[in-house]
Amino acid sequence: MLQGPKRFKEQHPFTALMMIAITVRVIAVVFVPGFGSHGELQHPTLFIAFLDKIKALLGIGDSQGMMFLSRSLYALVSLFTVSMVYRICDLTSNKQNAWLLALIPAFSCIMPSFGIIENASAFLGLPLMLYGANVVLRQEVLRQNNLNENVHRSSFLIAGLMLGLGMCVWYESAFIVLSILIILLIRRNYKGALMTLVGVLISVVSLGLLLWALGVNPLKYIQL
Repeated sequence: MLQGPKRFKEQHPFTALMMIAITVRVIAVVFVPGFGSHGELQHPTLFIAFLDKIKALLGIGDSQGMMFLSRSLYALVSLFTVSMVYRICDLTSNKQNAWLLALIPAFSCIMPSFGIIENASAFLGLPLMLYGANVVLRQEVLRQNNLNENVHRSSFLIAGLMLGLGMCVWYESAFIVLSILIILLIRRNYKGALMTLVGVLISVVSLGLLLWALGVNPLKYIQL
């Protein structure tokens, strides 16, 4: 009876993982009102400000409707984190280990945080950081296999753009970005480090100019 699902999991591990994660989140969003509603997650952030704008546009006036919208958005973002955890582990180990490790965030309903993330800024910045790290790691694997790094150099720019956006959302993650740049320098991938840094600067400057044009002071959203 279990041979069918087992065979499907072996043939399509990523699809099976995401089906599990989606099922868990649908149940959490519909039947668990407390999902994503910790007091720590409600401090002022750009994300909460975004939810308020969406609430006004959709005419959602009751707190129950707002929390349903909030839980749905948290669930969608957390799916991306599950995907990135799987892909990074797949690069560093194998598909079996990646599948087993990714089950942790897949079943972690109160944000895929491994119990260490307690605010919306960190929760939203984590997927961007993981995506940037995944791109950098993938390119380093290709470079180790003696493929032409010039073909993939633009990928470091994309990684930098994502890392920069993640840093703008989650200020403390600047240490993660710095660590990635140092590792690239230690591995003598100077061009990759430079392109990554350029991407980070483009994201930070662009978002800063956008917020300035909109009359938003991002400093008031900083809460360490």
